[in-house]
Amino acid sequence: MNKNTSFITRCAKAYPKKSCTKIIKWFDDNKHLVEKGMSTDFDLNSSEICIQLKSENDFFNLGKTLKKCILKFKKNFPEVDKYLGKWGIHHEIQLMKYEPGQFYSRYHCEHDGDPRHVKRVFAWMIFLNDIKIGGGTQFLYQKQIIKPKAGDFYIWPASWTHLHRGVVAPKETKFILTGWVNYI
Repeated sequence: MNKNTSFITRCAKAYPKKSCTKIIKWFDDNKHLVEKGMSTDFDLNSSEICIQLKSENDFFNLGKTLKKCILKFKKNFPEVDKYLGKWGIHHEIQLMKYEPGQFYSRYHCEHDGDPRHVKRVFAWMIFLNDIKIGGGTQFLYQKQIIKPKAGDFYIWPASWTHLHRGVVAPKETKFILTGWVNYI
């Protein structure tokens, strides 16, 4: 059995800092695509662009980063391929921006009973910039807060066991990429 019983896997510096900088600039250069962040039943305190990943090279090699980190996750937890149905990275990805003082305040999980989310198996996130004070993600039952470091990738189960929420960054802007791994 893997010693990481939180089932949260980190790939440090997985997405190159240069790519993080480029995708933040891409967000800022495409304001016409920005929408108010939305959840199933309430408005989020964020701005976002929904991007479509069509190849490994899109969005500054994001697909290559995801593939590399998913392989690490499978190595840590080989049972996910052995006992679960076929799954893969979902092509819709959220590129999100939180201004200072904004954050996803509500505990939630990615497999929350909404019929559109029933195929979600895992959630993932990449921090795009370092945050000095706050700005992390807090997992309720794991009693863990992950700190934002540019390029760090995290993946965790989508179910209620991994209820999580954002932590406010009072003075800094936070950028993340987030998405899902779904049953195919």
